[in-house]
Amino acid sequence: MKSLKIVTVDPSNFDKYGLFCVQNIKHPGYIAKRNWIQKRFGEGLRIKIILTPEDKPAGFLEYMPGENTWRVVNAPDYLVIHCIWVRSNQYPYHGMASSLIGECIRDAESEGKIGVAVVVSDGPWMAGKEVYLKNGFAVAAEAPPRFELLFRTNGTGPLPNFPEDWDDRLQKFHGLHLIYTNQCPYIGKAVTELPPVAKKYGIHLQMTELQDASEAHKRMPSPYGVVSLIYNGRLLADHPISATRFRNILRKELELKEVIRK
Repeated sequence: MKSLKIVTVDPSNFDKYGLFCVQNIKHPGYIAKRNWIQKRFGEGLRIKIILTPEDKPAGFLEYMPGENTWRVVNAPDYLVIHCIWVRSNQYPYHGMASSLIGECIRDAESEGKIGVAVVVSDGPWMAGKEVYLKNGFAVAAEAPPRFELLFRTNGTGPLPNFPEDWDDRLQKFHGLHLIYTNQCPYIGKAVTELPPVAKKYGIHLQMTELQDASEAHKRMPSPYGVVSLIYNGRLLADHPISATRFRNILRKELELKEVIRK
């Protein structure tokens, strides 16, 4: 790792480094995520970017205190990792993900936290657990349909856990709903593209942006906590989806047909 360096992104240098996953500053998700980030720095948000010798971004890590995390977990006095992404195929440096995780572990130790927690999944949009297990993490809890909560402690203290009222949360939604936050920049495109598709199929898509972590923690029916597509108490998607995927859900899951207007 001698040829790589890790920098901390903060309000003073955000415009220099921007977002790792979406780089087009005109992308609706970039704009929404940038605004979201500026509000979160004061709540303890940390972003680390790993740079190549040519100052090319090769990976990033986002995390924040458990009291303010946007993942739907109970993890007070932990640091909770939101996202990790490394471009290992483009930049074949060994150990980039572990180096980023190590930054979070050291922060937790220096701040006297119980440890570090992270939600993982073997499904889309989230990192799997392998890299965390290699770095001393263990499984604390599981949640449907495929989520696990991992932790690494620096000493003694209560383990992080998931809420247990997922079905109760879902039953509060009637009709078709998209509940979302701007923690992930890929939500921006979905927010723009999905409502016109719903209209073509003669169904109203009710859009609700959750404005703070506390609200997301109370209302989101999925541990990911970024987006939920719900129809009459049934979770149809728990990650960002394209207009094409949404169209397929309307056709196959809801058995709707496109409305022909004359």
